[in-house]
Amino acid sequence: MFLVGFINSIAAQNTSDFTPKFRASISHSKVQDQNFYLFTAIQNSPELIASLEHHDKLNAFYENKKELISASLKSKQMNTKSLIDAYKFSDNDIKDIASILSKEATSNDALNLLITENLRPSGKYENFKSLRNPEYISAAWQLCAKAINQSLSVYGLGEKGRYHTIDSVSYNVKEKDYKGALFMWSDMLMHKKEAPTQLFFQPALDYTLALLYMNHRDESARYEPLITGENEKTIAAITQINFDEFPYSNILILGNGPENNKDILTALGKLNLQLGVIEYQKKNAPIIIVSGGHAHPFRAPFAEAIEMKKELINRYHIPENRILIDPYARHTTTNLRNASRLIINSDIPLEKLGLVVTNNGHSDYVGDASFINRCEKELGYIPAFILERTNSTTVEYQPRIESLHQNPLDPLDP
Repeated sequence: MFLVGFINSIAAQNTSDFTPKFRASISHSKVQDQNFYLFTAIQNSPELIASLEHHDKLNAFYENKKELISASLKSKQMNTKSLIDAYKFSDNDIKDIASILSKEATSNDALNLLITENLRPSGKYENFKSLRNPEYISAAWQLCAKAINQSLSVYGLGEKGRYHTIDSVSYNVKEKDYKGALFMWSDMLMHKKEAPTQLFFQPALDYTLALLYMNHRDESARYEPLITGENEKTIAAITQINFDEFPYSNILILGNGPENNKDILTALGKLNLQLGVIEYQKKNAPIIIVSGGHAHPFRAPFAEAIEMKKELINRYHIPENRILIDPYARHTTTNLRNASRLIINSDIPLEKLGLVVTNNGHSDYVGDASFINRCEKELGYIPAFILERTNSTTVEYQPRIESLHQNPLDPLDP
């Protein structure tokens, strides 16, 4: 088993800029807010919009982008790649805009206010918290720009993404109808619908959101806001729980999604639930977290976590206000990350350990060095400290504040 020590971990987590109960900015699109919070925050700052729209170089970039897109739309060849490339940010674009934003952060009061009073307290770019403001805004921009390029490639051109079998485009990109839809949507956005701003990122952002919408890929925000939806009763009940009476704060039960359209819960998925219930009945923790989204099979019509919650209530008679759901996770990495987010945002004591419960083989993987390495590679950080194994199907974990960090490179579960 891979063991990560956590000496001084509590002190380290207290250095965060994240502010609990912070009221995050919102836009017209929940999918945008979940993936591209930087742009949502900017759109909510009229003073910053004005200064950036009148920045000579950024305005020139915006006008040039519009010209490229319009030229692609006028072409009679309906070249899909040409259209998508017109929306993308080149490597030089990303580098130049990063340099501009970094420089602006040294003198633009509105931008500095956005960083210190919005972006940092939101926790959306928590993995960049150690950076100074110029480097911080540059890193956030580069992450969003690269993610937009990736989504344009996957949902516009049908290229393979990180998890192609479950996260790919929904149509045959070579078919005439889909090509036609790509061009007609672009034309509508450019010539008929008024954009929220005339900022350097707006055309690419709007078209990316349109592609996700066209492909029915709103998984990242389908149940938002959870705090006033599926998890409302449990979050209200948490304030009445004395966590000192329990050895652990929560029991995280991992999913095991089906690969067909007939099963909702698999044999191993049902086993995972039984194992979690055993830990709950031992009074090891007062809260159960179930994690699993619309991952398997491709474009699954159900969220595994919601089905797991139903099973816990109907078969095992677990009170609804003792169950938190994460209906987004598509992989083990984000099982841990999303559970950590729920804990942080639900006022469950962060310093208290939780239990990860799943079948033997899956549990071995969670406790292995390869899982930690995968987290660092795909997320850029470790979402939780993996600690002692209590039995063959249960391992201790402690959430990390870095889990709040958005990952739009995985747009269905950012």
